Amino acid sequence: MPSAELHRCNGMDALGLTERFAALAAWIDEARSASMTWYHQPLEVQTKSDGSPVTQADRAVEHLLRERIHAAFGDDAILGEEHGAEPGSSGWRWIIDPIDGTASFMRGMPLWGTLVALEFTEPGDQPRIVAGIADYPALEERIESPSASEAWWIRRAHRIRCHVAPARPLAESVICTTGTEYFRQSNRMSTWQRLGQQCRSLRGWSDCSALLLLCTGRIDGVVEPVMHPWDIGPFAAILPAAGAAWAALGATDGVPGGSLAAASSHGLLSQLLATAQATHSD
Repeated sequence: MPSAELHRCNGMDALGLTERFAALAAWIDEARSASMTWYHQPLEVQTKSDGSPVTQADRAVEHLLRERIHAAFGDDAILGEEHGAEPGSSGWRWIIDPIDGTASFMRGMPLWGTLVALEFTEPGDQPRIVAGIADYPALEERIESPSASEAWWIRRAHRIRCHVAPARPLAESVICTTGTEYFRQSNRMSTWQRLGQQCRSLRGWSDCSALLLLCTGRIDGVVEPVMHPWDIGPFAAILPAAGAAWAALGATDGVPGGSLAAASSHGLLSQLLATAQATHSD
């Protein structure tokens, strides 16, 4: 690790990165139990202002995580999908998506997860996601990055390094996206059509499950035209630590948030971005 990056990591550790990540791992285990209690059960489904569904399970899991953070790290800020933002004074912020993939969750499909990122802001610097966990209770899988230099895949108690697949060109790649509705919402239907024409296979293994598959070498790329900070959350740390390249779809979208293209190599990412940028003006 370069000395400047090592200094930054050591500085964060002195301020509690190791302590926070250890606490997060324990709380994610609790969140897994809580979400599985609701899974395959009757749910009260409401529609939020952005058209996405929310259930009592989403709110309960986020409430549990907020309670744990308040008790252990009361000066930290929090941003959660369901309960909004809370300010803090420590330089740390927790970014929570209690159930990413609620549409799958409420239909009994296993393609959902709990996402939590740890963001740190040094004085005079920009906020950075420095660690995070993406947990997949129904799949019994988890990917995590306790630091900028490592990513791990935990699958039914087996723990191995997390890494993307070997580089392939777009024509030989399996690409995932959540659904065509997000391409319609963002006026990018031509991007979806062009991707389908140019890649080997365009699949709908959706939401955070697609990024799990990318980071563990089972697909080659992910394109999501509509994203929020809590959707990207821990993947801002996990993706580069697993060897993936990622960016927003367009120069004006901003990273993180807005949109996402992620790939097993910089070459494939360039092809995905070129496809999106060429078709966005169609």
